[in-house]
Amino acid sequence: MPAETLDNGIYMIPEIESGPDDFNVDYDPTEVKRRTHPRGELRHAMSEILPNDFQFAAQRKRSQTMEIAKEHAYSRLQSELNKAQEELKLKDEECDKLLKVRDQMGEELEDLTASLFEEANNMVQDANIKRMHSEKILKEANEQIDVLQAELKALKQLVLTSTPSSPNKHLHPQIDSKVEMRKKEESKKPFWKTHRRSTSHHEFTKEAREGAIAEQDAKTDRCKEIDQVCFDEFCAWRRSPLMERKDGYLSRVYMEDILPCLNFANTKLSQRVQECVGNNSLAIEPIPGDNSYPRKCRLTENNKLCNYKIRLGDEPEWYSISQLCRNRIAAVCDYYTYIRYIQQGLVKNEDKEVFYELVRLRKKMALTRLGYS
Repeated sequence: MPAETLDNGIYMIPEIESGPDDFNVDYDPTEVKRRTHPRGELRHAMSEILPNDFQFAAQRKRSQTMEIAKEHAYSRLQSELNKAQEELKLKDEECDKLLKVRDQMGEELEDLTASLFEEANNMVQDANIKRMHSEKILKEANEQIDVLQAELKALKQLVLTSTPSSPNKHLHPQIDSKVEMRKKEESKKPFWKTHRRSTSHHEFTKEAREGAIAEQDAKTDRCKEIDQVCFDEFCAWRRSPLMERKDGYLSRVYMEDILPCLNFANTKLSQRVQECVGNNSLAIEPIPGDNSYPRKCRLTENNKLCNYKIRLGDEPEWYSISQLCRNRIAAVCDYYTYIRYIQQGLVKNEDKEVFYELVRLRKKMALTRLGYS
C-alpha cells in the first residue's frame, strides 16, 4: 500500500497484510522508508519531528539541574560556614579563658612582687635598726671601757701617790723594787717607766679623762623636773611623728630654740639656712689651707676667723662662716638628726629617756647660741 501523508508532514506506512509465508521474511520499516522516499524528504521529515515544546522542556530540565547543583553547593558552603563559625566560637571562648588566666596570673604576680618588696623593705629596715642598735651598744661599751680604764689608772696613781713611807712589801712590790734600784747608782730611771712594763697599766690620756668627765656630766646634767606640758606634747607627737612645723611640740621647739639659734645678721641667708637645715640639704666642710687671717663671715657679716664653709642645697656657691655660726648650725642639725631617728623608729627607748635627750640637745642649742662651745 502506498504511504499516506499527514498534515504535519509525517508519512504513515500502511499495514501489510501478512500471509503464512510472511513470517519467514525480515521486515524493516526503515528500509521501507528508504526505498519509498528520497533522502532529502526523509531528512526534512526528521527535522520536523523535534517541536519547540520539546526544546523548551530540555532547557527547563537543564536549568532545573543547574538549580539543584547550586542548591547543593549552597547547602554545602552553608554547612562549612556554620562549622567554621562554631570553631571560631570555640576559639573565642578559649581565648577568653586564656585572657582570664593571664589577668589572674598578672594580679598574682603583682601581689607577689608587692609582698616581696614589702618583705625586703622590712628586712632592710630591721637590719638598719639592728645595726644602729649594735653600733649604739658598741659605742656605749667602748665608752664604758674607756671610763673604767681611766678610773683604774686614776686609782693606781692615787694608790701610788698616797703610799706611806714604810709600805708593806707584799702589797707594793714595785715600790720595793724602786727602793732597791735607788740604792744602785747606775739606775736613775723614775718609777713610772719601770712600771709601764706591766700590760695592765694604761696611760691616762686626755681623751679618757674627757670621756670620764663627759659621762659624769651627762649623769649630773639631767634635769630634775620636766615641763609636763612640753612632755605631753612630745608624747602626742611621738605617737604620730610628722616633720611638720605646725605640730605642737615641733612648733614650740622651732620658735623657742631653732629659730633663735639660726637667727643671724644676714636675714636672707639665715632663712635659706633654716630651710636647708629643715630638709637636710645643708653641707658643712672645713676650709683647707691657711685660715689664720680673718675674713668676712657671711652670716654674721663680721670679720672673723672663718675655718668653715657651708653650701645650701644644690647651689654651687660656698659661704664662709665662723666657728660660732658653725657650732650653732651643728647644734640644730644634731637636734634634727635625733628627731628623724625617732620618726623612722630607730630610737626604742622610753618616752622619758628620749625626752631627756631632746632636752639635752635643746640645752646645747641654747648654749651655742650664747657662745659656749
